[in-house]
Amino acid sequence: MKKRLISVAVTLPLFIIILLYDKVISLFHLLILSISIFSASEIFYMAKVHRQKNLRTVVATMIAMVLGYVITICGVKVFKGDFSALYKIIETKNPSMDLSLVMVFALIAALFIINIFKVNVSTFEEKGRAILTAVFCFIYVGLGVWHISLMRFMPSGKYYIVFILLCAWLSDTGGYVVGRKIGKHKLSNSASPNKSYEGLIGMFIFTIPTGILYYYLYSNGYLTTVLGKNIPHFTLPQIILLTSIFTLTGFLGDMGESLIKRMYDTKDSSKLFPGHGGVFDIFDSVILTAPISYYIFLLLQ
Repeated sequence: MKKRLISVAVTLPLFIIILLYDKVISLFHLLILSISIFSASEIFYMAKVHRQKNLRTVVATMIAMVLGYVITICGVKVFKGDFSALYKIIETKNPSMDLSLVMVFALIAALFIINIFKVNVSTFEEKGRAILTAVFCFIYVGLGVWHISLMRFMPSGKYYIVFILLCAWLSDTGGYVVGRKIGKHKLSNSASPNKSYEGLIGMFIFTIPTGILYYYLYSNGYLTTVLGKNIPHFTLPQIILLTSIFTLTGFLGDMGESLIKRMYDTKDSSKLFPGHGGVFDIFDSVILTAPISYYIFLLLQ
């Protein structure tokens, strides 16, 4: 617990500044891209696709993730040399996710090409695992995390991002605290033997009151200095419903990561953050919540 608190105290203030402060928007984009790349790298490592014989697959995936992020944010303008969207906040209702989907198929084609040759370097089973892991990292981690950037371009984007982060991280904390104290009825021994029904209830105990408090603070204008004047126009029942939905998606994202770690027989995705694990450990709940919340907000705004 002490290591966790130290890690939070050191990294959280810097993370919040980069996430919310407009004048460091370039660092914001770098942060989001780094989260996706580090998470993907940790998945490759857990899947044992980090060895020299699969290096081309890993490198191709990382290049595709960088290109995919840039064209997601800039759209077709990037091909004309216009990178202005990377340096300023813009409002858009037409994100270029279609180009990111094109990148998925381009990545698959590239992976097939680079794995055709030198079959004797690794077995067909190893090549198949590397290709499937690469596609999973691009679609799930890459596209998932990039929706945080797309969300920030929305009029009330900062409010939305803070909201989903509160739901994701407080649900994880609530599940951990309550589950550890009184958790007796196991949810899934196969995916995560430490998760319990009591912990699931604890998630809502932590997130629902926080969602209500957040609604009170922003609706009364107490957060405008930090998050801007574009206050969301949600009602309190909507906030409670959205908090419940994002708590569930955060839980599913966390369970998904637990399943992956059980599959590869590892406790943490890495040891980058003492007491927490790796980047994938920290953002597992956010990765699934970000795209779902983005399209919900798009419908409701």
